Amino acid sequence: MMDGRKSLRTWLLVAFAIETLCATYFLKLQLLAGFASILYFLCGIGIAVIILFLPQAKKPTFNFSSSSQNCFRFFLIAAIGIFLYWLSSSIIYENSLDFHNADMLPVIKKMDQRFLSDQWKHVYDNIPELWNGTRPIYLPAMWLPFAPAVALNIDIRWITVACMFFVFTTTAFMLSFKQKFSYIILLIAGILLCWLLLEDDTHSFISFSEEGAVVLYYFLLVFALVSENIIFIAITACLCMLSRYSLVGWLPAFFIFLLINKKNKQASIFVFLGILSFLFLFIIPFGWDAFLHFIQLPSQYIGFSKIVWRDSPEVFLNYLGFAKFFGADKMNVLHLLLISFAFIIPTAFILLCNYYKKKKNLFNIPLAALKIALVIFYNFIDVPYLYLFYTSTFVSLAIVAIFMNENNCDVDFQPLAAY
Repeated sequence: MMDGRKSLRTWLLVAFAIETLCATYFLKLQLLAGFASILYFLCGIGIAVIILFLPQAKKPTFNFSSSSQNCFRFFLIAAIGIFLYWLSSSIIYENSLDFHNADMLPVIKKMDQRFLSDQWKHVYDNIPELWNGTRPIYLPAMWLPFAPAVALNIDIRWITVACMFFVFTTTAFMLSFKQKFSYIILLIAGILLCWLLLEDDTHSFISFSEEGAVVLYYFLLVFALVSENIIFIAITACLCMLSRYSLVGWLPAFFIFLLINKKNKQASIFVFLGILSFLFLFIIPFGWDAFLHFIQLPSQYIGFSKIVWRDSPEVFLNYLGFAKFFGADKMNVLHLLLISFAFIIPTAFILLCNYYKKKKNLFNIPLAALKIALVIFYNFIDVPYLYLFYTSTFVSLAIVAIFMNENNCDVDFQPLAAY
């Protein structure tokens, strides 16, 4: 059994390494973009399946008993902070917030300015100074995290940098450097960090995107699921859902999981807190009209994807996602598959796992379903901007770090002599 678990953890690391490379430096070989897209998808599914057969994950511990490990951790965190600050400063300085290059952050900044000026009912009004008029399309948990930066009159992209710092340093704290696999995780995380900072002009994760907040929410949702604290799960799930639609298929699947496992009280709390968050973070402060506007947005994605195909085909051809295999004339088919799979597959996965869990000793079902839901959503998304895919990659980082944490490792891992 111990050898089997060690083998599974090895395969988990391999899948995570390949998934990360497919989303980063493999894309330098543009002729292999199609192969990288398929491999990225398969590795994501593989990660979900592997954790089903690992013991139920426990909350990660943060062991500070070893002075040598603590020194290494704090040195590592300082290095991450310096590296992030140094390169992010350069990225921010060299890329002004010009809506002609990308309008996401300028729109968010305007929304925050209205919010901070107590113009809550006008946050979602048309912005005439951008493109001769554009209406904001961002959910509250997407733009609200940037409000402190607007209030302090600093560049809002530092919020993304702060989110990245939190994610990478939390990972460093979780790793036990008595385990040799921790150094491999550290190497893979370093590859991801270098790509995000050194290749920012390619995918604009820091310079033009708002994705740092989304990454943080989903990273925290992984910890919430491991903690099995329904209040923590509900809050983080609401933040995820009120930032990106990518959680939409997992929510009913998780609710069904609670019901079929006779956790009716938790299911009620999950729904109650979800409705409460939706009301107080969206409907009450910003109005029903804003919500109706969001309901209509998905129908516009097909037309938008065709525009991107015409103006920027490299978004599809050179990076991840299955849209490249459909072409501009079959975006309606892709969109239909996205909606169908996003709802059907996570629930079917939950039901199938629940049916076989006693026979096959399956664990970590909601966490595996989360990874499945993200893999499906992002690989079938209409317009596969590369920065979108890093949410799923960071979820994998959280999963691997948790399962390699001392609290979840078996004794079959051999400690390094140095410690």
